[in-house]
Amino acid sequence: MRAGRLARFCVVPALAGAFIVAAAAPAWAHATLQSSDPPKNGVVAQSPKVLSLTFNENVEVSFGSIRVYTCAGKRITTDAPHHARASDHTVELSTPKLDPGVYLVAWHVISADSHPVNGTYSFRVGPGPAPSVNGCATEASVKSSTTVGVLFGIARAGLFLGLALLIGGVVFLVLIARRTSAARLTRRAVWVGWAILVVSTIAALMLQGPYAAGAGIGDAIKWTVVHDVLTTRFGHVSEVRMLLLVVAAALLPLMSSFDRERGVPIWWIVLAAPVAALLAATPGYAGHAATGDFTIFAVPLDTLHVLAMSVWLGGLAVLLLAALGGGFSGGLRRALTTFSRLAFWCVVVLVLSGLFASWRQVGFTIRGYTSTSYGNILLVKLAIVVALVGIAALSRSIVRKHRSLPLGAPDSAIAAVDERTVAGLRRSVGLEVVLGIAVLAVTAVLVNAQPARSELTPKLFSGSVAAGSGDSAMTVSVTIDPARVGLNTIHVYTLTPKGADLNVRDMSAKLVSVDGTTSVPANLVRAGPNHFLTNDATITVPGTYKMLVEVTTIGSNGLPQTVAGVLTVPIR
Repeated sequence: MRAGRLARFCVVPALAGAFIVAAAAPAWAHATLQSSDPPKNGVVAQSPKVLSLTFNENVEVSFGSIRVYTCAGKRITTDAPHHARASDHTVELSTPKLDPGVYLVAWHVISADSHPVNGTYSFRVGPGPAPSVNGCATEASVKSSTTVGVLFGIARAGLFLGLALLIGGVVFLVLIARRTSAARLTRRAVWVGWAILVVSTIAALMLQGPYAAGAGIGDAIKWTVVHDVLTTRFGHVSEVRMLLLVVAAALLPLMSSFDRERGVPIWWIVLAAPVAALLAATPGYAGHAATGDFTIFAVPLDTLHVLAMSVWLGGLAVLLLAALGGGFSGGLRRALTTFSRLAFWCVVVLVLSGLFASWRQVGFTIRGYTSTSYGNILLVKLAIVVALVGIAALSRSIVRKHRSLPLGAPDSAIAAVDERTVAGLRRSVGLEVVLGIAVLAVTAVLVNAQPARSELTPKLFSGSVAAGSGDSAMTVSVTIDPARVGLNTIHVYTLTPKGADLNVRDMSAKLVSVDGTTSVPANLVRAGPNHFLTNDATITVPGTYKMLVEVTTIGSNGLPQTVAGVLTVPIR
């Protein structure tokens, strides 16, 4: 490959790196807060002994925190947060006795797919109106370092690039380049992929700590921080990947002997194949595939997706550097024909596994693609992949067009055909590699985005209804968290028409499905003068419900009177 062409080719990784730098700084949340006790914007009569936050998936607290502030900005001294005994979805925090007033809770945890999430909410202790805003404390959230975010994004992209060169290069060598003049350069590309994967794994492991905690780049070299990362899912996956790379380092030197043998030893394939598969599985185990629904299918399909990507894009890179750079000593047509068939089946696997991943993370609703960050990034990736498949089809047509002579023809007879083939493929395969690197860059950003289904899922139901008239007029405000099948927490507040607290004598409520087949009693208990709640409303059937709330007050004549209100509640 001439120096000028090599220089132009090196521009591609630089552009991909610039794209990652521009897009890696923001971090979108993955785990979402489903409920809390005390509830968000709720009122409790007495100081709670324990704060609890329940998320939609398992969360890590190694780099997390739950901080409690007064509205004056004073931080309340508490114990360290810990998981509840019943579930790793719930994080608890023991608190001292809190004086009456409004408090702000600032929380920061790590999602199961290794990304940090944070937020705030307020609650009131003692009599008074429910908090309506979250902003009474100055230190409310953790801001991530832009430098850490950029470097972490580059490390993630390096993982995919290393997998492509390592796995794709080995497959290309075994099936195509073995015993040809391109074998030596192919082996070099494989080792480059191995080195990139080692460096990226170590870099990501060191950067995960400050990235998750919202700290500076200096924390990346602190052993205490790295040690804490090693206790998380992300750390365990990184350890497994490094062990697999050690095994790969023992197997790769044996590739040089393939040129001197008739075939690749079966024992080598038996050892190398599971190593490649497990390496391809590591991104999914540390990311989206291992969280959410249908993980039993998502992890294997994600592994196949990464394997197909690696074989196709890694093979393309080696093909451009070795074959089109003058390798194969006249046997290029045979190599191109074999790789064309292999790439076709890789595209089939990519499309099928990609459709499942898109359905699982986004669904087939237009809103999921147009109204969420994940959907927008996925559309960009799909557009690039469509263009990539189109260019691949062009390359395939060039190969098929120029293979009129038998594959067994002498090199002298096919030299002219090979030259015409190379002239056409040099441009199309080069463009394929450019688009492939762009796909890797977008994928590195995509794994950092909150899945569209999570972003679009309503976190809870909140609604109000006017009830009564005259002296008994009131507003009944209801929140149901998480408003889905299973255990739900229901809060009901009574307010005057102007929004002030309205003390009531008693309250009852129930939910009835619109078809009348399901009835769920809400066993409300008093939590304050105008606040009733239940933590154990179990709903077993999704659908639309009517919630009937009956409030007992004392009328102007001194006698009890009942006021009723009805709300429509969707349960997913």
